[in-house]
Amino acid sequence: MPQYTIKKLKNTEITSIYDTYMRQDFPTDELKPLSHILKSMEEGYGFSLGLYEEERLAGYAVFILCEETKCALLDYFAILSDRRGEGLGHCAFSLLDTYFRENLPQVEGLYIESERIAAAEKEEQRLTRERRIAFYRSCGCEMTDLRAVLFGVDYSVLYMRMGNPVQGASLEALDALYRRMFKPEHYLRFVSLTDKTDDSRKNAVAD
Repeated sequence: MPQYTIKKLKNTEITSIYDTYMRQDFPTDELKPLSHILKSMEEGYGFSLGLYEEERLAGYAVFILCEETKCALLDYFAILSDRRGEGLGHCAFSLLDTYFRENLPQVEGLYIESERIAAAEKEEQRLTRERRIAFYRSCGCEMTDLRAVLFGVDYSVLYMRMGNPVQGASLEALDALYRRMFKPEHYLRFVSLTDKTDDSRKNAVAD
């Protein structure tokens, strides 16, 4: 059986992955500039992990951390196109969970954005989004009542509990992550959060 491991990526490694794979794996309107990813890593609130079969890259993930709220955001996740269909997505999530428990035990939950099914314009889009959300749920993630519209892209938000969490997903924790990620002027213009549980809305909330 192949042995897979998770490794923290250096700036040079994520740069190579960005240029070689991420530009193909993600739509242009969902892909942040490489400089944003590198800045988050250099300032310590972001990091990237690679899934490897021995020395061969099989997948990757990019994260944002918010220590104050004890949570993280899965910013990007992909299995390389020539390795899909092998069950590596589930394998990767299991290894990611282990990595967090061993290296970031303070993180109680992981937020995951997935394009909203109801916002799909075509049947093919709808089916793809349904499959993606079904995959995350099969990995132990739960659908939340949170919705995020970021730079015009409409997302449902899932949540994966880690360790022994004191509380579950919250709009306030997700909002703190986005404030960490985006410049204030970009946050005000391009970030909108909704929580269906109380019909509250954080849309360009001023400090």
